[in-house]
Amino acid sequence: GINAEYGKQWYQRRVREAHYFKQINLSISASHCYMASPRMNGRVRDITYLGVFNGRMIVAYRGMGSVYFKGHNLRQFGDTNWMQQDRKYGDRECQYAEFPLISFPAQVQIIAVTTPHTCADRPAVENWSFVEIGPDGSPIRQHFGNNRST
Repeated sequence: GINAEYGKQWYQRRVREAHYFKQINLSISASHCYMASPRMNGRVRDITYLGVFNGRMIVAYRGMGSVYFKGHNLRQFGDTNWMQQDRKYGDRECQYAEFPLISFPAQVQIIAVTTPHTCADRPAVENWSFVEIGPDGSPIRQHFGNNRST
């Protein structure tokens, strides 16, 4: 019947995917990560301080995990979900973190915290971003660091 035909098609598609991922040297478990949205795929990376919006400091990043401000005891606001954040800040295929304001001007370091999962182990050294923030809360200069030796 219909279920048997669907099951057969699903199996054939998985076999084709498995063959494709073997060719490019990826495992089947990684295929889910390969096809997933960059917003939740892999280690936390591309950490970007966007500025102040509605009395909150906004940080954009990609990957599975979170970010924090080094040397500041700031708790991330948790009162909006990703759909609401995409409507407010734009759908840039990333996640957003909202933090309370600090005194400006400031120099801050934003550190990644990768959640270990099938597609990525937690790195020995996390990605980070050093940001110089102006008196109005807007970014003046940003320097991005990653977990590769430079």
